[in-house]
Amino acid sequence: MVPIICIASIYLALSFFQGVEGARPPALYVFGDSYADTGNHDKQNPEVWQPWKTPYGSAWPGNPSGRYSDGFVLTDFIAKFLNLPSPSPYSQVREMPATGVNFAYGGSGVFFTYGPEYINISAQIDQFEQMAKGKPVDFANSLVLFVYGGNDYSVHLQKHGVRGIPILITRVVRQLSSLLARLHQLGFRRFAVTNLEPAGCLPSIRMPRSKINCSRTDNVLSSLHNRLLSQSLVSLRTFRGRHSKYILLNQYKSFLDIFKSGATYGFGAGLLESCCVGLMKGAGCGSVDKSGKALYKICGDSSKTFFWDGVHPTQVGWEAVTRNYKSLLDSLA
Repeated sequence: MVPIICIASIYLALSFFQGVEGARPPALYVFGDSYADTGNHDKQNPEVWQPWKTPYGSAWPGNPSGRYSDGFVLTDFIAKFLNLPSPSPYSQVREMPATGVNFAYGGSGVFFTYGPEYINISAQIDQFEQMAKGKPVDFANSLVLFVYGGNDYSVHLQKHGVRGIPILITRVVRQLSSLLARLHQLGFRRFAVTNLEPAGCLPSIRMPRSKINCSRTDNVLSSLHNRLLSQSLVSLRTFRGRHSKYILLNQYKSFLDIFKSGATYGFGAGLLESCCVGLMKGAGCGSVDKSGKALYKICGDSSKTFFWDGVHPTQVGWEAVTRNYKSLLDSLA
């Protein structure tokens, strides 16, 4: 089994720099979850308005922008590297902009996750198809940013614990592959796909268990997902033709590299701690009581911390993560 995985990884790495030829992508289309969402949640719906609450957006633009961070997120930095404007959220546009659209929705998964308000990634692709109908989309040269952070696993773990997780991982990766194949069938040929972050290092996983260091068990589950995903991308590259390009954005490695060398990236001693935390059980970043009093506290300087809340990086955290992707993104030119 190990030799097969190694060969698959080598083949995938080589395939990054083959296939699609041409200029830098003229447009960016984004599908995924809160790591990529730039404002698709309904700010009027209390079921999903978390990223529209203060103090989200405190570093940029100074007030909540619908992003799950204190400022910019993964999508914004990827767009910047490509010399493109950050694609507008689908919920905030009526016509298809020439430079792309962001369909990512915080809390989304490949299946149904936290409730009916949280549309899955298949529904995001439905939205794209509806918006793109009759419009001139440069499918061959545009880039699809496909971001998956593991919400299906979070929901399962909350309900069932680790029982059945290996089977679910297989189902999730199979569905991810199916969704990428669907986007390919629509005409897209350039894909940047994230793997799972080291989930065992998230404050939301570590803190309830009073763990100072990362949870090895949860990181092993992330690694299993990532191995299967790498193999799946190799298969897509093989069977979808040499004119397609699949780049793996290795969130797992990028996060861990930063955790091991935090000072190099400018982070302080509390690297693995959340900047914004709830003050009591059941309260989170942005929570308030009936009188509007804050039930959270924020750190003195979010630019020195990697995590904004229990799951999401700060703006500076995302900048550090995406800095490690620049050479791969440059290969698209």
